[in-house]
Amino acid sequence: MASVSGGIVGAAKGAGIVLSTLSAGGYACGYLVLRARSRALGTDPGFVLVDQAYVFAGFRFVLSVLFSLLVMAPVLLSLYGIGRTVGKLAPRPLYAVEVLVAVLVAGGTVWAYVATLGVSNVLLVPSPDWLGDAALERNHYGTLIHLMTTGAAAAMLLWFNSRLGRLGGLEALGVVLALICALLLVLLPVQHGVFYADRNARRLDRVPEGLTGIEPPLWLVDRGASDRAVLYGRAADGRGRLTTLKQEKLEGIAVTEVNGLGAVVGERQP
Repeated sequence: MASVSGGIVGAAKGAGIVLSTLSAGGYACGYLVLRARSRALGTDPGFVLVDQAYVFAGFRFVLSVLFSLLVMAPVLLSLYGIGRTVGKLAPRPLYAVEVLVAVLVAGGTVWAYVATLGVSNVLLVPSPDWLGDAALERNHYGTLIHLMTTGAAAAMLLWFNSRLGRLGGLEALGVVLALICALLLVLLPVQHGVFYADRNARRLDRVPEGLTGIEPPLWLVDRGASDRAVLYGRAADGRGRLTTLKQEKLEGIAVTEVNGLGAVVGERQP
């Protein structure tokens, strides 16, 4: 009886550790998502270590990854079949093929980082490039990039696990695969923040009291720590402007419309 009770307690502790680890991971991913969104849009609403917004952002990110894995499942199954076929080669040709594929994936990972981190301040850029337009959801390239990164991360994880089981330990190529896999896993929440996180803007009924240098229509585009809000509008010369103010300044101001940032940025003064 004591052994059964001890087993239940041990299982409960193990489940608690797993849930705590998953929660912490989701929270950290949510932080990365919102940080990447802020950098891409150029809003900088302010961040704190503890914020419930990270929980919701992390949950949305997890759902996004699960959906992406479902979409990429046929590709992953095809790669698994190809890997099984290539695995029948003699050790020397097999190792050469693995090295070549690892080099190609490493190059793709570097490109993905450069492309993703290169998207910044798109709300203030007069004519964003194709990646900037993807961050504003004006095209579907962000979806494609995120799907490819998700598929690559899953494939690298499976490849690393297979190689580790086959060789019984780490070696030079295994370390490289582990590094690539880790980089791709970190990149996923960053890409989600750049291309997927909330892209809605709320149109304010009037200009907050004391706000100058920015003309209506005004759009609420972000909220952050210390009760700060970020508004988007245009100056007299038609250029986009972002301004940060206390949320208390918005009390009593109605929201009259909700629209996507892509349409808002494309809007011109009458």
